[in-house]
Amino acid sequence: MAIPRSKLTGMQVYNPDGALVGQVLDIALPIGQGEIMLVVRTVTGSQMEIPWSKVSAAKDIVILKEVIEVPQLPVMPAPVTPPLAAPTRVEERERGLPIRLPGWKKEKRTCPFCGKEASWIEQYQRWYCYNCKKYID
Repeated sequence: MAIPRSKLTGMQVYNPDGALVGQVLDIALPIGQGEIMLVVRTVTGSQMEIPWSKVSAAKDIVILKEVIEVPQLPVMPAPVTPPLAAPTRVEERERGLPIRLPGWKKEKRTCPFCGKEASWIEQYQRWYCYNCKKYID
C-alpha cells in the first residue's frame, strides 16, 4: 500500500513505546542512497531524518519499529536581569506621573445618590459610582 506525500506530511511520529517523536515535515531522497527518509520536526524543535526502513506502520499516525532518541537542545541559562528599581520622585515628576507619598491611601467614599461605595478611577483621578454609572465629584 502506497501513501502519498501529501497525506504523510503533517502526521505525528511515535516511538513504539508511545512517546511522541515529532511531526513529518517532508520526505527526502538522499543522493546516492536508495532509501526514502522522513524529515521530522521533533518535539524539541530540532529537525531529523528517519529512514523509511524504521517505520513500522503509517495510516493516521506514523509508528516506528524501534525507539528513536530525540536530540535535546542545549539548555541556555536564563539571562540575569537586575530588578527594576522604583522610579525616584524626580523621575516621576519628569514622566508626569502623580507623586505618591509613602503610606498615603485614598479614603473610602460613598455615593451621595445611592449610598453604595464609590470607586477611585486612577486614570481620571475621580470617584465613580458603578451603581449609578456616573462620577460623583
